[in-house]
Amino acid sequence: MGFRKEPLFLGINKDMATLTTNLNYLQPTSFKLSLDRKNYPNLEFFCQTVTHPGMLMSSVEQPYQKITGIPFPGDKLTFNELSADIILDEDMQGYSEMFQWIRRLLDTPIKNPLDRTSTTPPTYADITLHILSSHNNTTKQVRYLDCIPTSLGDINFESTSTGDTYITFNASFRFNYFELLGVTTSGSIENVISI
Repeated sequence: MGFRKEPLFLGINKDMATLTTNLNYLQPTSFKLSLDRKNYPNLEFFCQTVTHPGMLMSSVEQPYQKITGIPFPGDKLTFNELSADIILDEDMQGYSEMFQWIRRLLDTPIKNPLDRTSTTPPTYADITLHILSSHNNTTKQVRYLDCIPTSLGDINFESTSTGDTYITFNASFRFNYFELLGVTTSGSIENVISI
């Protein structure tokens, strides 16, 4: 009998994906958020935290004998909201930008959401999350396409607060989909994975 006498873990590892050559852990401070710098410069500069949204693919249950059901992959994705915490400057410029963006969404009749020839600030904007290496070089980009703001968070003023804490507010966005982009050492974009 010609049985294979190879240890089980070697057979498994041969069929697995290649392990990354970069064994440095990603730091929580290794990011930069960018969006339309012409219309929203303060949101980019004062951004403190970003929550990359999760996604959910609903499965379809197929009934089967003696068990509840067998899950089959679904055909639709649901994205959570993109969320960012932004430091409030003394002139409240970052907050004003978000407030005016939301008001523009409410007050502007949209005839064609893909029309980008208007001279007024757009109602949709692409937001890019830059993932940085330990040397502050961009290694990946996550580009959220056609974002619109959905909420503008509370602002808490406290007379008992200490002087070394700063006021932040939350902004949340919905988007159509996102792209995961690789960045080469020369800085060019590669490996577009659209989701």
